[in-house]
Amino acid sequence: MDENIEIPELMAERFVISYYYLSPQDAERIEAFRDCSGDSEKTLITQYVRGWLGRNRDYYLDLARKDAAAREISFQQWGETVVNQGIEALPAYRQALNNIPPSPLRDVALAPSAERKALNYISLGKQNLALLRVGVHYDRDNAIGFVSRIVKEHLDRNWEKLYASQVAAENFENWK
Repeated sequence: MDENIEIPELMAERFVISYYYLSPQDAERIEAFRDCSGDSEKTLITQYVRGWLGRNRDYYLDLARKDAAAREISFQQWGETVVNQGIEALPAYRQALNNIPPSPLRDVALAPSAERKALNYISLGKQNLALLRVGVHYDRDNAIGFVSRIVKEHLDRNWEKLYASQVAAENFENWK
């Protein structure tokens, strides 16, 4: 192994989000899967957000690059600022940012019956943290609404094909 290679210190970043919203049905789903998987609710929500960012990485990276270009700063400087200080710390736009593609979450709406659920924070890698922040910024929602909609989208898309059978299998009578 090359002794001159510097390995960066890796440490997840905390994205503070004190709560999110969940429909009563989705709250039951998360509780049931949490009970059978042994995962904490915070772990599940973190996984859902990471999965969303992974599936939509190209969209959010493109948006981040356009944002950096409109502010006339390097992408590296943009990333360091967003991770360490937040979007608010970026310099003002120097040129207009036009032709922003619609958000992948644009059609996801929370149920009127959604209830507040305590969360505290989720842990993300540096790039995921920056992409989440740029997603929130351009989605025109706050972080609570954005994460809540990611959770709703994840459960709508995956409950039947990924989770329901695992929950049902906790009862031996459902094994086939």
